[in-house]
Amino acid sequence: MESHPPLSDLVEKTLQEIGKLGLSTESNRDYRLVYKRFEAFAKTRDEECYSPDLLRSFLADTAQRYRDGVIGRARRNHLRRSALLLKDYLESERIEWRVYPPETARPKPSEKFRFLYGQYLESLKSEGKSQNTIESARNQIGQFLVFLDESGYHTLSEAPLTIVPSFFQHLLARYRPTTMHMVAYNLRTFLKFVEGGERLLPMVPSRCLRSRPIIPVLSDQEHTALKRTLEGPVVALRDKAIIQLAFRTGLRSVDIARMKLSDIDWVTDSILVTQSKTGRPLRIPLTADVGNLLSAYILTERPQANTPYVFLRFQAPYRPFSGHSSCYGVLRRVFARAGIRVGGERKGFNVLRHSVASRMLSRGVPVTTIASALGHANKASTEVYLATDEGRMRECALPLPELSINIGG
Repeated sequence: MESHPPLSDLVEKTLQEIGKLGLSTESNRDYRLVYKRFEAFAKTRDEECYSPDLLRSFLADTAQRYRDGVIGRARRNHLRRSALLLKDYLESERIEWRVYPPETARPKPSEKFRFLYGQYLESLKSEGKSQNTIESARNQIGQFLVFLDESGYHTLSEAPLTIVPSFFQHLLARYRPTTMHMVAYNLRTFLKFVEGGERLLPMVPSRCLRSRPIIPVLSDQEHTALKRTLEGPVVALRDKAIIQLAFRTGLRSVDIARMKLSDIDWVTDSILVTQSKTGRPLRIPLTADVGNLLSAYILTERPQANTPYVFLRFQAPYRPFSGHSSCYGVLRRVFARAGIRVGGERKGFNVLRHSVASRMLSRGVPVTTIASALGHANKASTEVYLATDEGRMRECALPLPELSINIGG
């Protein structure tokens, strides 16, 4: 018979791991309050030990309270996340900062559309599209086909031209307007692929509202604080190597997590990775500081494990990082050590990637060179960093002529 740990012990160990993530004092206190509720829920069932059945019951109770309007969506998500962290710690004795998407059944296209749907997704795979692109198409094209079904049309030839704007209006109830450009791209690609789809193509909007956020970058003070922390003794070699790699090269966190020992060419001082986002190879220089940290970690700190991946968890079983969420947890801890971005500011690896591009731009490096260094498939993607060069942006400002002001009529 499988034995289960005392719930109070599991809660304390999980809270200790959560404390290592560098969260605010208020966040840590909130997790402790949630676990008190979890323990109170267990007492109502006369249970003192954690079990999968107890977890399922708590999640079901949380979902029901949300449906009854007792708690809001944010609270529902936090309760669910806290409970699943217990499960994660029990399985690996470690907490990773990752998203726990709601367990909702995604509607599937009818049998008549399913074969066409599968053919399209297979074509994207054969073209070497990234996993993110395929998942985006899977979601949005699946919704379009379900919308056709629910509207009473079982073939594309039956659907009127107005079905396309009706679909976009349907999505606006749940999607932000700034995401419609991706829906339009996926639908346009799908209609070009399927027989009879070209008839509907003119109804797909050619221009959609795009979000142009201000690119977050590290300030000079934050840059200095982070550099000083990486040079000090308080951060583990593994974490130093991960952050320094992103700090110097702008490499995406998912590509760092998936880096293999064979990707490092010690002879030519370079690293060759296949980018997860674009599927394209990218060769980046291995600078002395990054190379020294990598070699020190591999030789002295990396656990002995039968896996080709460079970065592994500290505790057994020594598995490789699961993805960008693992790297994000590392970054949060290092930022906390450096005393930067401890509030609600952006903390993701994109901040480091944007900072690399911004600093290259301020040194006068051409945009095309920056695009190649960052592995952008489209050179135009790099133009967004132009807004981070404050000095040159000021040169673009037009002077205002003196205006006479008539006060009092």
